[in-house]
Amino acid sequence: MTETVNMAAPPNPAGLTASEKDQMQRLYETWSKKLGRNIIKKRYYRQKNKLKDLGISIPPQLRSLETCLGWPAKAVDMLAVRSRFDGFVYEDSEVEGIERILTDNRFRLMYPQAVSSELIHSCAFITVSAGAAGEPPVLVSFYSAENGAVIWDSRRKRVECGMTIVEVDDKTKAPTWVNLYTDEAVIEMRKGAVWTANRLPHSQGRPLIEPLFYRPDLDRPMGRSRITRTVMSITDSAMRACLRSEVSAEFFTSPQKYALGVSDELIERMREDGGWSAYVGNIFAMTDNPETGERPTFGQLAQGSMEPHISYLRNLSCMMAAETNCPITAFGIVQDNPSSAEAIRAAENYLIIEAESLNDTNGEALRNVGLLVHAIAAKTTVDRLDDSIKSIRPKFKNPSMPSAAAQADAMVKRVSTVPWLAETDVCLEELGFDEGQIVRIKSDKKRIDREAILEKIAAQPDVEESGEDQEANLNEQ
Repeated sequence: MTETVNMAAPPNPAGLTASEKDQMQRLYETWSKKLGRNIIKKRYYRQKNKLKDLGISIPPQLRSLETCLGWPAKAVDMLAVRSRFDGFVYEDSEVEGIERILTDNRFRLMYPQAVSSELIHSCAFITVSAGAAGEPPVLVSFYSAENGAVIWDSRRKRVECGMTIVEVDDKTKAPTWVNLYTDEAVIEMRKGAVWTANRLPHSQGRPLIEPLFYRPDLDRPMGRSRITRTVMSITDSAMRACLRSEVSAEFFTSPQKYALGVSDELIERMREDGGWSAYVGNIFAMTDNPETGERPTFGQLAQGSMEPHISYLRNLSCMMAAETNCPITAFGIVQDNPSSAEAIRAAENYLIIEAESLNDTNGEALRNVGLLVHAIAAKTTVDRLDDSIKSIRPKFKNPSMPSAAAQADAMVKRVSTVPWLAETDVCLEELGFDEGQIVRIKSDKKRIDREAILEKIAAQPDVEESGEDQEANLNEQ
């Protein structure tokens, strides 16, 4: 979806109730109020923000020089990559899950994108609905805050209503398809000659939209952006520092020279060629100044140092690292001495804590999504699902992202303490095998066990019972 959606007024098709019109108006006001700021944050993430020149140290000829910096993107991506959804689990391992539905909706591919959008804008949205012809039985869709909005019900601790912009006109960027989510229905509003509404009632008792939000609190239940005002301010300062260092580098590579006692005619000729003859000329041939008889003398000014610019940029990197809890090396600052494994772990510790908190918050939203998917697939309500299905929980990979060797070594030590862990899928996961490899390993194990049983049966001698033995056995029976 484009970031330049142009919606001057909320859709108002015939057939909406007064309550639904009020909800649509409130959702539109929420969306439009946040849209401008959301677009600015997206520009910082995509490195399309403009340089904020203070008009002091940059020559007018160089103010059009393009400068960009990827620190906001680094702050988002370094956290987003540590939130890795790894499927749903149940207390009863025999429960038939929803992996096929998730696969049909490319959930594992879309979730990381939703996390990135969540960190940029503070929230993102997941919607669940019954699929139409040619679609999966349950359709799971993702929307950014630029294309959706919700009203949060603080009393019931859930969404009161929601809105998503599904399609826009390619030329005008005006919405042509907007969905309204209420407790009773999903209302599809499409624009032709006029806006029309198609009501799709449901019995879930809550809107079929679930928000993902980053670092919510009591005052801001929909969370906050990772691209904060501080991050944007530091980025602006760093961009100016980069441009100043670029200008300084130009002077650094062409040292300033001076000449004393030169005639006005020679000075005018040097001005005409921009002064380059004094820089690249091989031989200077000059006579005494005919006006004063003075012999020309030449000199060179001391070259400017780049060190002040580098030191200032290093200081800004430290400020950015402190604000985002990312290691300073993520912003291009390389220490003179290589960091030890313990130092690297310590530098990433706060980021790992952030990722664990993010997974906890998103885990609650994903659990609600999983319950809705189960209920819609079974054509029932969440309340009527079996307790075994209600035990659904999302599973995430370790946000510390340990090496395969370290992870396997830790699991081997655990198995030595609790031997029966070796028979579980968890053991295989911790040993570093992915889902596909685990399926193959278990399949191969079953095949090997069957072959061993057949070999054991084949190895047993066929002993025919004698007549007396048969009679004895019959008597015993």
